This record gives sequence, C-alpha cells and structure tokens, in this order.
Amino acid sequence: MPRPPTTGIARRELVLGAAVAALAPGHGAWALEQLKIGGERGTIDFSIGDSKLFRTTGSFKDWRGMVSVDDADVPKSTVDVRVNTRSIEMLDKQQTDMLKDADFFDVDKFPEMTFHSSSVERLGADKLKVTGEITLRGITKPMQLDVSVLDRKPDAPPGAPYARFRGQGQIKRSEFGMTKYIDVVGDTVDISIRADAWR
Repeated sequence: MPRPPTTGIARRELVLGAAVAALAPGHGAWALEQLKIGGERGTIDFSIGDSKLFRTTGSFKDWRGMVSVDDADVPKSTVDVRVNTRSIEMLDKQQTDMLKDADFFDVDKFPEMTFHSSSVERLGADKLKVTGEITLRGITKPMQLDVSVLDRKPDAPPGAPYARFRGQGQIKRSEFGMTKYIDVVGDTVDISIRADAWR
C-alpha cells in the first residue's frame, strides 16, 4: 500500500531538489513514495566564476531533504531540501572562512539555505525539469534544475538506493547580495548535485 505523505522536511542545492529524478521512468510499483536524500549519500558541489582561469570550487557537506514522488501524477511530486551553510568547504581554510563571512554566505546570520520545488516536468524517459525557489541569505529567487537519472531500482528495499541521479543548475550570486570580487571572479554559480535517493 502507498505510504501517507509526510509534511516534515529531512534537508541544494541548493537544491537541490534534483532527487526527484527518481520519478523517471514513471511506472514504479507504488503510486506514492517518500524518499530521503542527504549529504551522507550525495554531494552538492558548486563553482563560481565566468572564467576558468579564476574559477573557484567548493561543496556543502551537511544537507538533508525529502522527495515526495507521485508516480501516477509526476507534476504533483515535490522536493524540499535544507542545507547547513556552515558546512561549506572550499579548497583551503582561508577560502572557506572567507565564504562564511558577511560578504558571502554570512553563516552566523543565515545558517540555512533552502530549496522548495513548485513544479516537476518530465522531458524524456530519464530527463526531468525541476522548478522551484531557493532561499539564500534571506532572499528567495526562482531556480531550475535539469535532472538526469543514472540508475533506478523501484523494488529496492528500505535503506537501499532507489535511484541515482545528477542535477545541474545555476544562480547569480549578485541576486543574493554577494557582490564582492564579482569583477575578478564573476557572478555565475554553477551547481552540481550527485546523490542517491532511498526509502
């Protein structure tokens, strides 16, 4: 029997939101699934900059989410993710500390970044478009993730991977008040999510 939906949020990426890739293709054994996602079985990586010469990369280590998969009606599926901004990790400690301060993620004032989906659209057998809103530094903006399914096992037992996926998205950091060094590094932030979803 299908499990009842839960209202609690377990959460990139984010955002990450890409775990709804577990939907495709839509002929699983259950009409409704509640799937967990998180940093222990996945990564939220990002790179900042419009030029490869000055590109800066990092990741978030602590994040949790819940994906409500409506296999019978894909657009009704939802994704909720919460990211601990203090878990940001850059190439070295100096960079990490810099991105935690008030000019960037301001983790003391804004310890959490969230994503909530507003729509899910199937683009192909293994492709989805997840649209929603990301809230960062108290500012909420639209965000889209392009999702590809790497593996799907709808009969997987609880705790085992239900699906493996990757998601790609972009934001402009200036829209969230992070304008320092834009002339040097650039404004575009590319987000890459790779993770398992499990029951």
